[in-house]
Amino acid sequence: MLHIASAGIWLGLDAVMAVLVVTSVVTDDDRTRAVAYRALELVTVWPMTVAGLTCLVSGVLLGLGTVYGLLRYWWVAVKLVLNIVLSTLVLVALRPTISEFADRGDRLLDGQAVSAVLGDLAFPPIVSTTALLVAMTLSVFKPWGKIPGRR
Repeated sequence: MLHIASAGIWLGLDAVMAVLVVTSVVTDDDRTRAVAYRALELVTVWPMTVAGLTCLVSGVLLGLGTVYGLLRYWWVAVKLVLNIVLSTLVLVALRPTISEFADRGDRLLDGQAVSAVLGDLAFPPIVSTTALLVAMTLSVFKPWGKIPGRR
């Protein structure tokens, strides 16, 4: 249950991030853009890290405690790799970008002109949401069978 809940929370955080990114792009109001940038810092890096690591740890425990194992089935191995990659990307790639946008939000609130590039924030919610939906689909359909040579 914790595994499913943490994955759902992670997906929800991606949705919130997407809403904040879209809001920051479509608004003409600098204050709204600034608040969206600042809010990104609150709902992305650390909440996503906690959700991702909770999902990872609970998934490993489920893998060790069930017939599916950790590296017995392809679908479990792919989910494990997706989780590790996404969790790493949150800390390595997303964290500096979000910090930069939070700083831009502060500057906007101080009345300074700030340039915003959509590409800096557009891809994280797209990539993460897609990968999480792939992982969830794998959990439902369990494709590809067993990994050869594993018991």
